Amino acid sequence: MPNEQGRRGKLHAFAMFKTPAIVYAALIFFMSSIPGYELPDLPFWSFDKIVHAVEFGLLGILLYRAFRYPKPSARPYLFTILTGIPYAALDELHQLFVPGRNCDAVDFLMDVLGLIVFAGISARLHRRR
Repeated sequence: MPNEQGRRGKLHAFAMFKTPAIVYAALIFFMSSIPGYELPDLPFWSFDKIVHAVEFGLLGILLYRAFRYPKPSARPYLFTILTGIPYAALDELHQLFVPGRNCDAVDFLMDVLGLIVFAGISARLHRRR
C-alpha cells in the first residue's frame, strides 16, 4: 500500500502544479485557432500587444509554478523561459495556417516580454518567502 500512496501523491502533485500550465497552453492554442474574422475589433492597435504580453505572462507564471513545485528543478526560471519562448514562436507560426490570422514578429516579442517579466516577478516573489 505505501507504493500506491506514493503514486497517488505524485499524481496529485502533477494535477496541482503541472496541469494548470498544460491546460492554459492548450487554451492559448485554441484561442489562436479562432479565425481572424470571428475576433472582435480591439479599441486600439496597441491593445492587441498588451493582450499578447498578459496572455504569455500568465503562461510564464504557470510554467514557473510547474517547474518550481512540488520539487523545484535546478533552475525553474530558466526552464520557464526555455519552454515558453519556443511555445510563443510555435503559436505565431500556427497562426499562419488560421484564416484571417497572421504571424507577427511584434506579437512574438510581446509574448516573450510578458513571459520573461511575469516569470521574473514570480521568481522574485518566491525568493522573498
